[in-house]
Amino acid sequence: MEIANDTAVVLEYTVHLENGFCVKGEDGPASLNFVVGYNQVLPALERRLLGLLPGDAVDFIIPAREAFGEYDPSQVSKRTYDEFPRGRKMEVGKWAVATDKKTGAQYNYYVKGKDEGSVTLDFNHPLAGKDLYYHVKVVHVRSALAEELDYLRPCRHGSDDLGAEAH
Repeated sequence: MEIANDTAVVLEYTVHLENGFCVKGEDGPASLNFVVGYNQVLPALERRLLGLLPGDAVDFIIPAREAFGEYDPSQVSKRTYDEFPRGRKMEVGKWAVATDKKTGAQYNYYVKGKDEGSVTLDFNHPLAGKDLYYHVKVVHVRSALAEELDYLRPCRHGSDDLGAEAH
């Protein structure tokens, strides 16, 4: 069976950057299980897998713009310690998480620098601006089970307040 929408897929894979840095699979291939068509993996990865069969092994590059986007300098900002009081305790070169008190949303940021009165934060994804070099082996492909699809498409059944079928 080939990889298509509504198939459950098991892959073994590694991901490297252009400079050879291993993002995933440093100690041997990582395993990835997902159902195609439900945004469980990068859309660019899914597109490159369509049509492959168990046993197929492929190498491909996902350019930054299709992966985590280009690096955006506007996502780097300086904050005063008054705006960000915990900034004095953050370590340069480390990732941290902030939570918006009103919404509860969480934001990851990289502590790029600190000086006497401010901290410089980078809100870009760690892989922004990086092309991803994949080596993928398809281990298993099968039709997704009805229970899996019901879980992934919870709004498929039932109706909305107007009596029309939900989708």
